[in-house]
Amino acid sequence: MIVSQPLRFLLALHDKDDQTERLSCSFFSSSSSLSSSSTSISTTFLSKITFPLRCRASYRSYYVNGLMNMAFSTRFFGYDPVNNQYKVLCITPHRLSTQHEFQVFTLGAKPKSWRFIDCDIPHRTWSNGLCIDGSVYYIAYTGAVTMSLMRFDLNSEKFDIFARVSEEMKAFCYLENCSRTLINYHGKVATAIQTYYEPPTIDLFVFEAGKQDYKEKSFDNLPQLHLRVKSVINRAGDDVIIFAPHHSRSVATVIHHDLKGASFKMMKFEVDVKGDWFTESNCFVDYVESLMCCCKLERVI
Repeated sequence: MIVSQPLRFLLALHDKDDQTERLSCSFFSSSSSLSSSSTSISTTFLSKITFPLRCRASYRSYYVNGLMNMAFSTRFFGYDPVNNQYKVLCITPHRLSTQHEFQVFTLGAKPKSWRFIDCDIPHRTWSNGLCIDGSVYYIAYTGAVTMSLMRFDLNSEKFDIFARVSEEMKAFCYLENCSRTLINYHGKVATAIQTYYEPPTIDLFVFEAGKQDYKEKSFDNLPQLHLRVKSVINRAGDDVIIFAPHHSRSVATVIHHDLKGASFKMMKFEVDVKGDWFTESNCFVDYVESLMCCCKLERVI
């Protein structure tokens, strides 16, 4: 009999206050077993940070190897295992041209400053970022209509096109009523494209080096869930989809779906959000903690 190991969850809830123009981010941790019959999960409050909104920019939570990074949508966070370093990649449009500027910040390095780096591949970012084995990946426009999976090697600080985006996957990119999430699928970069049409479906596209993405599988036995795919994990040989709400009131709910058994389990996290709406949520699975101190990064141009 295979005993399912508890899943360790890291829950990040964002609360945007347009009146004070500040963003609050609360972090909670918990653990749960997929085989457990309990649907209520106690959480441990970790911390809360508050900082000003800037030009109503979109913030994203990035979790890598024990550290959490709150970044603008044009910043990516990764861990270099070769040098045991955490780095932040910042991509911003040039003020006087159509080109972009690329900067890197190394946490813990001295002096504490951003460094400009070169990139000979013109591109515009399209997706969130994902760090696997010392490289940061993200989907970008590499031409007027061409899309590619970019790779940024954190050790060499070099860019390259890892794979091409197929026409089939690109067709989903223009749909308004769908969500796109870049995920780690069995050590490979994949995209879970979720549509909310009837019936709702999830198409999982996987990337391999130097090739075009391919559709690994489609899931069409889904109920109408107004939730977003956060990850696809493997437990005891079975794939499990982790969903989480985009925004909600009072309680954070996560649903995991056993694809083989077509079963759904709703897990309510017992968190105190004081009855307020949270405008964004992120749920990270199997996290570990780091002893490295956090720091505040300011972009210098």
